[in-house]
Amino acid sequence: MAFVSSKISTCSFQHWIFKIVENNNNRLFRKNINFGEMANEFTEYRSQWKVLLFAALLLTAISINAQTAPKFYSKDFNEDGISDDFIVNYFLGMLDYAMYTDGLTKTQYKFIFQRQETKHGIVKITPIPYYFKTEKGEKALPKIDSLLFNIPLTKNIDPSLVWLLDNYVTKTKSTSKYFSNISSFEPSWISKSPELPNNYRLAISDTTLLYKMYESQHLKDTSSNAYVTYLGKFQSRAISMTKSDINIIYPILLDSTSTFKIYQTGHGVYIKKDSSYCWVFTSDGGLYNNIQKLEWESIQQIETYKDFILVLNQPYPAIQNSLFIVDWKRGRTFELNHDFLLAHAPDYYFIDNIQIMENELFLFVKTRPSADLLKQIRIDLSPIIEEMGKTK
Repeated sequence: MAFVSSKISTCSFQHWIFKIVENNNNRLFRKNINFGEMANEFTEYRSQWKVLLFAALLLTAISINAQTAPKFYSKDFNEDGISDDFIVNYFLGMLDYAMYTDGLTKTQYKFIFQRQETKHGIVKITPIPYYFKTEKGEKALPKIDSLLFNIPLTKNIDPSLVWLLDNYVTKTKSTSKYFSNISSFEPSWISKSPELPNNYRLAISDTTLLYKMYESQHLKDTSSNAYVTYLGKFQSRAISMTKSDINIIYPILLDSTSTFKIYQTGHGVYIKKDSSYCWVFTSDGGLYNNIQKLEWESIQQIETYKDFILVLNQPYPAIQNSLFIVDWKRGRTFELNHDFLLAHAPDYYFIDNIQIMENELFLFVKTRPSADLLKQIRIDLSPIIEEMGKTK
């Protein structure tokens, strides 16, 4: 508050000086100065600023309270003739958790939400308590659903999310020194113009998928049913950190080979051949265990090597990024092992950019994104590609 007070004092003093100058025919100095009058004027202006500051803080507090105040509902949601209670709690204007109380049994069931600013990026999971698969619960769920979500529930899934969920299910730790994780996907070629997704939700009861997602996102939950919310609008709305124009309109054409064209979105990559396209990468903080700010692009650089695509992710606001090699023909995603990549660069965490010359990969690394000093690392790609071919 000392800083705020000094700012107010300075502003008041400038206003006071201006008034003195204005009242004295634009002259800053005058022969007979009434210092007592000047002090009274200054005190008066300072008091007015204190009132304005208090009012601003009060309005801010009221606004935050309005955003975080819980909402209470009492209604016979499950249609058993007795009113049930439903409380929805917020944190900084976003869903935090909700509590449903069965009016007959007084049993409580809790929904926990992942807020958008958490590291678990473009996909959010909301486990559904088992009660809502019972006859009474199934009657209540559609009614409380409309009180919780403004993102539509659908049964249709777009190819960028299909790619992501495939990789969630198949992700395994690698025993190879080159890779930390390996996952797979079914290449899906779509014969029409690419369409970037919007936000939507899915009701998932596939326990294999859900348990893999719980594990990747470090959630201590075993619910066999959940909502999966896909914030797909950020595929077309993300601020660029690597282009000269930060307000990029996605998708953008990055490169062309003799076989395909590469397009980047805010958080993904797809390739196009003739009139068909196929998603080959979707960035997600939960799957790859990194912080992901959805308002900013999470793809830092894309390069090609033969029929493979290298994707370097953008770590902001963290400092360590990851490098992936995508075998789009076989449908395999390889996350390169950081310890292997930076074995000869201790205390270096950030890959600033990559270059490929013949069969060699050049990494230009820093200790952190803001550092000036670059260190070059040269890696032979041949044994890495050979190891990739051994995976089933």
